[in-house]
Amino acid sequence: MEKTKPANVKLHKNPYFLIAIVLILIFLSITIYSGEWPPVSVVESSSMEHSAYWTPGVINTGDMVFVKRVTSVNNVVTYVQGRENGYSTYGEYGNVILYRSPGGSIIIHRAIMYISWSNNNLIVKGYNNQSWIEKIGTCVVIRDMGFSHRNFSINVANFKGISGFITMGDNNLASQFVKYNAKYHSYEAADQTIFNYPPVNISNVVGIAFGQIPWLGLIKLNILGLEHQWPTSSDVAKNSYLYLGLTIMLMITVIILPYDKIFKRIRGSKR
Repeated sequence: MEKTKPANVKLHKNPYFLIAIVLILIFLSITIYSGEWPPVSVVESSSMEHSAYWTPGVINTGDMVFVKRVTSVNNVVTYVQGRENGYSTYGEYGNVILYRSPGGSIIIHRAIMYISWSNNNLIVKGYNNQSWIEKIGTCVVIRDMGFSHRNFSINVANFKGISGFITMGDNNLASQFVKYNAKYHSYEAADQTIFNYPPVNISNVVGIAFGQIPWLGLIKLNILGLEHQWPTSSDVAKNSYLYLGLTIMLMITVIILPYDKIFKRIRGSKR
């Protein structure tokens, strides 16, 4: 009786094994570069959106952004600095940072400027009498800002002696509910005005956002919604669920493809 030889499974030729190895290596590389665990954060609200529709290149509700740890003010490029040197991320000048609010929640907003004080005089890092920004005592006005092209202003008189980042969601400046300042023909849309948060100290900055995975964070958010832990569920940009569905269908297709048969057919056609 002829003995049957045991099956010789060559894992290095298994496409699923190779895909898993590649994904693990990518994730490990991102984690090492990030310096954070977990290295990603899901965006829960529309405060960074630039349109009612899902928009590529900006931060939309349900997107997953990667987070890189920072330990110095110099590691963050603010809107003021970015507008001066042309550096932009997610469709606008400067870095988007993740920071802990006084209540302990994590906020994902853009760093607009870094302020400090010298003998009660306000210092704005990167301010150099540019034509588009004006410093009037403790008030700062930035003209033609963001996708809404509105003027922005903030009075930091209540924060004398407190150094830190002034922050704002890109979408907040375009909101119809934000306070209008008739004196400077501007809108007071900073977190420090709307929520009365103090300027964000570097010790409260979790990191800066980089890159993103679109839509997939909606899966987690909808699970939270079932437990009534996602109060901003109505903020999802239009077409997001359509793109999520198409992405899931593509992922399932990639998983169930008969790779062995495909490879055999390719090898056969080359003979």
